[in-house]
Amino acid sequence: HASDGLDAVGFVQFWGNSPALDLLGDGQAAAFGVAAAGVTPGQQHSKEDKMTGEQFWSREVVDAGDAGAEVHQAVEPAPLPEEGPLNILVAGGADIRHLVKTVARRRGGGGRGPRLRFFLHESNHEVLARHILFLQVVNNTALPARERMEIFLSLYGNTLVRERDSRYVAELADEFVELVTDNSSHPLASAINMDGLKFKDRDILQDVFKGWRADVPFDIEALREQRSRGYYRDRYDFRKNMMDWDYQTHIKDKAGIINWFHYKAFCFTGVAFETRLASYNTSNRTLASYTEAKDRAKGTTVQVRGYWGDLINSPYWAFSIATNAQDRPRLFKVSGAQYRETETDIAEFNLTDYIGQLDTGEELHLPAETPEEHTFPYTSPMEGLRQERKVEEVEESKEQPAPQGGGRARGRRKPAKEWPPLTPAFEGDGVEVVLLSGDLREVLRKSKYRGLFHRGFLGAMAAMPFFEDAGLNRAAEDPFRHPESAPAARIRKPARKEKPELLGARRDDSAFAAVFAEGAEVVAETMKYQAHFDAQQRLAFRHRVAQAGHLFGWRLADEA
Repeated sequence: HASDGLDAVGFVQFWGNSPALDLLGDGQAAAFGVAAAGVTPGQQHSKEDKMTGEQFWSREVVDAGDAGAEVHQAVEPAPLPEEGPLNILVAGGADIRHLVKTVARRRGGGGRGPRLRFFLHESNHEVLARHILFLQVVNNTALPARERMEIFLSLYGNTLVRERDSRYVAELADEFVELVTDNSSHPLASAINMDGLKFKDRDILQDVFKGWRADVPFDIEALREQRSRGYYRDRYDFRKNMMDWDYQTHIKDKAGIINWFHYKAFCFTGVAFETRLASYNTSNRTLASYTEAKDRAKGTTVQVRGYWGDLINSPYWAFSIATNAQDRPRLFKVSGAQYRETETDIAEFNLTDYIGQLDTGEELHLPAETPEEHTFPYTSPMEGLRQERKVEEVEESKEQPAPQGGGRARGRRKPAKEWPPLTPAFEGDGVEVVLLSGDLREVLRKSKYRGLFHRGFLGAMAAMPFFEDAGLNRAAEDPFRHPESAPAARIRKPARKEKPELLGARRDDSAFAAVFAEGAEVVAETMKYQAHFDAQQRLAFRHRVAQAGHLFGWRLADEA
């Protein structure tokens, strides 16, 4: 038999399991968070069921659980300050999807506005290293937006990448080492703040970047195959049936736009995005990571390098299951009970749009509708964009960023390379990215973070520190714990009804509650899009998050 699914999730989360959000402006951000109100991007909806963001927040929800049918008004976050930086905490986000969309939407909204400061916390240094890489990719103005999009998607979610993508990473590895040691001339050095990292963290980041060089062996196919055999075990030869079960049970009803054949290909090979006809046959070294293990002979703890990422939760959730309201009807059109476009098409469109807004501030939309879209064989609306953005292939210049291999000692750097400027959205003091690592609770207890953050996103990887901060991981301190035999143990009630007197009971002792400003909005990632938890476990997790927030004095924005 196969394992319970945790073997497939792995130890390092390289991509997020929820859609990208504009943390400053998405009207339905809470619908992806603590108390999702049945919004399932990618699913088929009737026109009568659709709801705009304005309608969503202005609605009145009747609570059928009360005898008096109490009307519960939606909670509004406090207005954002007009002056000074807007501080946003993203803990356990696993990637920079929220940062990219938030900055793009802010610039596309008609102006720079206040400075944005993103505080990105990750427990794994390999994920922080990828943050730096993807910030460089979206800001590489020497390349057109479409080329940046292809490199981003290839390195983001593929275990095997194009040879040119691997070379792109290897050529940047040495420059990133210099970036960590404050010796880099790259413009990105002005946007990334590493003051929150200890010297130990910087040393680990250097080792990660050195592992991206082309001469470092990393057979990701063999390592992933080994992981797959450990997960499927006796059912390895029949793993396609288990993939089909995961897709039909956990994915199709939430995001039908994710194509079954593409999801199956990802589970088999680890390749999720193929944006053009090319050979994806080179290991993606950015997915290499370390985890602790025991030496079989000596019994001592050792660090084992391998592929410790996810096997069954695909990287499609971030950019592939939602898009802007204007183009959604055409991109998510259903014909014969099947979506005409695929998740890769949506990801290409969205990411090209975000990168284009970083460059120009103009939103990307589909070209005018044509009659061919409504007659067989149904021309894709994406074809017009691809024709407009088609460029001639040219030989790559040999003057690429920083040569690969062979580390350089400090004080013996080669002459500084001429790097292209950052995108206008990041230039100057527009955006600052602060990297954080270590124990999340200990980091947040620092006095400089008290009342600092106006917006926050807590990924599933930050859930355990969140629960620990509320004391919910200790049975003796859990005020919501019931005896297993009690009926209440099987009935889920909102925390504000079950224990209304506990609202804010642990606010004064909480590191999480202390760092957010009055009226701040926090979005918590749930297990909604995970492919290995059943409905009861997902519901229990959501209630646990709501209970922790209740103890901190927080209120759910869309609670019914």
